[in-house]
Amino acid sequence: MAKGSLGGDSIKKKKKDEAELDITPMIDVVFLLLIFFMVTSTMDDQKAANVPPAKHGVGADANKATIISILADSGGGLGRVVLGDSPDGEEIVNLDLVRRHVQASFNEGKELCIIKAERDVMEGRVQEVLKVLADIDGLKFAIGVQDPQ
Repeated sequence: MAKGSLGGDSIKKKKKDEAELDITPMIDVVFLLLIFFMVTSTMDDQKAANVPPAKHGVGADANKATIISILADSGGGLGRVVLGDSPDGEEIVNLDLVRRHVQASFNEGKELCIIKAERDVMEGRVQEVLKVLADIDGLKFAIGVQDPQ
């Protein structure tokens, strides 16, 4: 008996091999484009703060402010923290006393704190004082500088 198309044994056709899509080159192109745009694009600058230039800045009224002085040590230490503008004041060892003094002045209506630091004082010491005073909500800071001559 001859096998035919009508018989029980039908010839099975092989399915064509499905083509596999290799996306590796496409990923490479996408990464190259990403790098290209990251390198060539310019970032928008943040809006500049409205800060006056140093030569023409408006001075703060010391009569309406609390003044903290940081005086340089002769031995090159951290510096002495003194309440007020006088270099003859007593050194404050505990910075919590500075915070309490400024808080009391703030409660009396002095919303500005001027920090005067001598040239030889380490910047880290000024930052320590600022961190202690940062807890007082609404307090404004000014850094005392020498007038240009």
